[in-house]
Amino acid sequence: MDPIWLLLLLPLAAAGGWLMSAHDKSAVSKSSGLPEAYFKGLSFLLNEQPDKALQVFLEVVEVDQETVEMHMALGNLFRRRGEVERATRIHQNLVARSDIDDSLRALALFELAQDYFKAGLFDRAENLFQELQQVSEYQGPAGRFLLQIYDQEKEWRKAIQIAKQLDRLVEQDFAQTIAHYYCELAEKAIAEGGLQDAEARLESAFRHDARCIRAVIQSGRLAAMHGNHTNAIAIWRGLEHWAAQALGEVVGHVSSSYAALNDEHSLQKFLESALEKNADPRIIAMLVELTHKNNGREAGQALMLSLVRKYPSLESMYQLMKSHEQDMTPSRQDKDFSLLADLLAEVVETGRNYHCRQCGFQSNSLHWQCPGCKGWGTAQRQIGNKLTLPPQPLAAG
Repeated sequence: MDPIWLLLLLPLAAAGGWLMSAHDKSAVSKSSGLPEAYFKGLSFLLNEQPDKALQVFLEVVEVDQETVEMHMALGNLFRRRGEVERATRIHQNLVARSDIDDSLRALALFELAQDYFKAGLFDRAENLFQELQQVSEYQGPAGRFLLQIYDQEKEWRKAIQIAKQLDRLVEQDFAQTIAHYYCELAEKAIAEGGLQDAEARLESAFRHDARCIRAVIQSGRLAAMHGNHTNAIAIWRGLEHWAAQALGEVVGHVSSSYAALNDEHSLQKFLESALEKNADPRIIAMLVELTHKNNGREAGQALMLSLVRKYPSLESMYQLMKSHEQDMTPSRQDKDFSLLADLLAEVVETGRNYHCRQCGFQSNSLHWQCPGCKGWGTAQRQIGNKLTLPPQPLAAG
């Protein structure tokens, strides 16, 4: 039996003893103060006929102070079963009544707001949750639903306001979430050309989360947009000291700024330093590419092979095979090698390189907000697809 039915049985608990000891149901109904139809519905429940029980309960039109909680539980049951329209009608009926006390009406209002939320009627849900925020008991729960609405609707300013309220009301730290909301506003400002506005938003983000990696990346981008590539590089390279796991996310930006400064030597030093802290395949690939460009193909391949031995993974193995593929003749063996490289490429491209620390959601691209649990800043890059090489490493050539 669905546990929700236990809620429906609560008002009948006292009458249950009478029901078992008495032979006359009408007498039991009269002594308990409950309509006889409730006992009929109870009988259906005990005989595992929930659909018939639902029908009986719905036929009981009268709602009084003693049965309102049963109607509330019935509406909740409908919502959980996906019958939101029926749940809404029940809760609307309770909210409209004038003969129930304020606490029960507030509860009915909260349930009705959840019905609207479940149905996707966010405007109606928002109005009710805002009304409930005037009731101290519901400030926290209603605020959480409002935050979900504003988050889903991308109303970042409203989301920031509610998150700050919740930060004071509940035992949960919303600082990181608020920082990401400011980053969203900064991203929008950058897209619209409002660089000064974006800088102000990022300052607010850092006030709430001084180590917001996303804000660091955006700050470097803004510096580069202003042509201050030296400052941009310094901002991104700051991650080496406290967030080395994020270096792969900025390696492309750093490379572009060093290129703008025409300073490949410093770029190589950065890549070598970054690789000591993070064996991200993107760092490996860029270092190999730079070595290939400056010192020739053989030097690039030799470096690639040594790095594959040191940091074995499918990504690095694929890069090694592609570098060797350029020197091959069209023999059968070379065709098999190319086929293997293509298969590896498919595995690498469809791999799940990021996972959410909260819910485990996996993705092959970085999401600042997890598509699974909707948490902010929970994605973590995993240098996955690790390989265990045999004692004798692959020979070059």
